Amino acid sequence: MEENGQQEVHGVSNQKSNNMVEISVVDQQQLVCDNVVISIEKMLDQVPPTHENQCSIYRVPKQLREMNPKAYAPQLISIGPFHYHTHKNLIANEQYKLQGFINYLRRVYKMESLEQLVRTKSVEDLVKRAQSWVEEARNCYAETINMNDEDFIKMMLVDGCFIVEFFILDFEEYNESHESLFPQIENNVSMSFYKERIPDIDEDLIKLENQLPFFVLQHLFDLIPKHKDAPNCFKQLTYEYLTMGWLENYEPSDILSIKPKHFIDFLSFYLVPEHQYEHDQKSNDEEEWNIIIPPSITEICEAGVTIKKADKNTKCLLNIRFENGILEIPPLHIDDYFEPMMRNLLAFEHFPVEVKNTYVIPYLTFMDYLIITEKDVNLLVKEKIIINDIGGSDREVSQLFNNLCKFVSSSPNDNYFNDTSKALRDHCDRRWNKAKASLKHNYFNTPWAAISVSAATFLLVLTILQTIFSAISAFPKSKPSAP
Repeated sequence: MEENGQQEVHGVSNQKSNNMVEISVVDQQQLVCDNVVISIEKMLDQVPPTHENQCSIYRVPKQLREMNPKAYAPQLISIGPFHYHTHKNLIANEQYKLQGFINYLRRVYKMESLEQLVRTKSVEDLVKRAQSWVEEARNCYAETINMNDEDFIKMMLVDGCFIVEFFILDFEEYNESHESLFPQIENNVSMSFYKERIPDIDEDLIKLENQLPFFVLQHLFDLIPKHKDAPNCFKQLTYEYLTMGWLENYEPSDILSIKPKHFIDFLSFYLVPEHQYEHDQKSNDEEEWNIIIPPSITEICEAGVTIKKADKNTKCLLNIRFENGILEIPPLHIDDYFEPMMRNLLAFEHFPVEVKNTYVIPYLTFMDYLIITEKDVNLLVKEKIIINDIGGSDREVSQLFNNLCKFVSSSPNDNYFNDTSKALRDHCDRRWNKAKASLKHNYFNTPWAAISVSAATFLLVLTILQTIFSAISAFPKSKPSAP
């Protein structure tokens, strides 16, 4: 009996022990679950809200960046939060932005000394205005900006005022009337820095990661008193700035109606054709966006097509026309700015959610098909369609075009040049034109080949003439008949 009782006691204790183990396991699982839930909730709290309809300033994708890192990263002046205080050389040049900031304050508040500006709370007035721009400005960037509002406002004002002041200085430098259209101030900037480094500043301003929202620049510009003949909006001042430099022969399709999100977006309007809406409607109606590849410039010339520079009235690089055997192409200035400008425009168009009616990708893709070798570039240079001002050979220009569109996403308007490509392809595929192209390619592709063919032809003609004269001389002359 005692043994049975002991067994029962042991059985009860073992059961209690097993229950305790089971409860312990359950508690442990619940604890793990609770910790994971808390961790996930913290992660979700850190996820920023999406602003797909507002964001327009992006980081350049890695594949594009690796093609030419310097084309995307600022080298002298940082603008915006992405490269704020990231490199020693950029931090060292913050003083020049502060000089522009002080000059801007002097123009707006019409005061000469820095002490007056501080005493009259001019800076405080400007900061209060900028506080209302913060949320909208933050939403323009495609990633979370790890800056508190104090640092963000400081960055936004210093960088924005520097750009506005830089554009005004540039405008007054090239203003043909030689009359100041903005409030006169005693410049507080190091002009030697500007004169020596303006090309570097220009190049940094056309980098996608180095941007401020355009509306911030517009608000800052609106605060400056102006002469009645001065540009009345920052869009107009930006247009004047570009006209005096990179894009002097071209202009946006409708500068009054465009609403640029930043400087790169403003540049993209220079590559939007006037008849874009007709093409966009046509593209939307087509189910397939197959791209027709045109022949190269060399093939086109060998088939008898005349290559011609478009006339001066052409205001858009996309106005490429082929009619009556003549291919007209607007002139293209290849200088040191061309590659970074085009690469950053391509990077901007790489994000199709926000960017619509994109034409940079189709244009550069079409030019890439036309330019296969340095011979193609040489033909375009001879016709003054390409102005090679990069100090390199035609081979380097051809390699530039061949590399620009690598790793670039497709665009809804990739088929924009399909009609032109088809017309060129049809022309080159005609029997006579193919024969003529084959003759040029095989027998007249070099000066020595042309000379050899000409000499052989001349000898053949002489041989034929000699044969004819020999045959004539072989026949006896007929005697005159007797009277």
